[in-house]
Amino acid sequence: MKKNKVSSIARQRKYLSFKHKVLTAAFVGMVFLGGCESAELEQRSFPLVVGIDLQEPFEGNDKEARERKLVVSFDFPDLAQISEKGKTTDTPMGMSLEGVDMYHVDKSYENNTNRILDYNHMKAVVLGKSLLSDSRHLRSLLLAWEQQEAAARNISLFVGGSSAAEILTLTQETEGSMGTYLEEMLESQKDFRQKKIATIGSLINQWHNQDELLLIPVLMEQGNRPTITGYAAVENFNYCKILTVEEAMETFLCQNLLESFLCEPDWDEAAEISNLQTVLSVDEAEGRPVVTVSIKGQGRMRTGQIHSVGQQYQVEQRMEKHIIANLQETAVKLREECGVDITNSYVSLGGLNRELYWKYQDRQEAYNQSVEHVFEVDIEILDW
Repeated sequence: MKKNKVSSIARQRKYLSFKHKVLTAAFVGMVFLGGCESAELEQRSFPLVVGIDLQEPFEGNDKEARERKLVVSFDFPDLAQISEKGKTTDTPMGMSLEGVDMYHVDKSYENNTNRILDYNHMKAVVLGKSLLSDSRHLRSLLLAWEQQEAAARNISLFVGGSSAAEILTLTQETEGSMGTYLEEMLESQKDFRQKKIATIGSLINQWHNQDELLLIPVLMEQGNRPTITGYAAVENFNYCKILTVEEAMETFLCQNLLESFLCEPDWDEAAEISNLQTVLSVDEAEGRPVVTVSIKGQGRMRTGQIHSVGQQYQVEQRMEKHIIANLQETAVKLREECGVDITNSYVSLGGLNRELYWKYQDRQEAYNQSVEHVFEVDIEILDW
């Protein structure tokens, strides 16, 4: 018994000695890794925003047109924002480079600056309209993005109304950092449910699945600042058109993506509609799919006053009719001009109507072009 006890103690001592050596080695390794990382900071550049445009077409044959290069603009922060040990050396705050793809752009940057690009702190990507509308070059860009280990999918996505490069030059009124400005712009938006914003990952999913309507905010210069002036509609991995902000909000409303919605039936009458609930149902009538959109919400007056139950009812009626008329107009416009279903109902058709799902399987374009909409709106005004 005593011998076994001594043997057990010896084994424990041996284990503790081994554990101590492992912990010591791990600590030393962490110290050396930390040292390497600090040294690498001085050899890296950390873009917060990347703007990507496509060169203007060449005057020549189709082969030359296909070989148009990417024009990539960078917005860099002060390295002190990344690490207290970082130094603001000779890295410019912004620059543009050309390349046939992102790999060659990265290599060009390394050759011009003796630094490597690190995308771990990226806030946003701004695409030029010419690139967004060129599916071949856009597909190549997204393929390269997927192969970049450090390039995250949750990076916010925008479209430059004129060009991506122009948006990245508007740093005078954005306190020098376009990345931080765009990030704060999105965080300040309270209308969306679960911060529904377009990302690089959204566009990659659109490329692979091609079954969901994607709206990407469009930036234009206003007062030397980038401002969201519309939304670029992308469906089946094809750029359709730019929607107005109002049309985009109506589209988001039909897809149950909004927390609140501003209704203005008259110039002196406005209400903020919240507690929104949107429910879709799909049936077939005369050989066409019919989507019924039922919207409920509670409103609080922002302008105008209500003094009686009768007046409350009249205001609610005006607002409901106003919303229905606008939704119907936008739905018809999107369907006829670019074959877009404002409700994006095809994505959930399998759960809404199995018979129609089998009828239109792999035929989203035909479904969107023939779908009709019925809108039902129920608004309750609370404050009077």
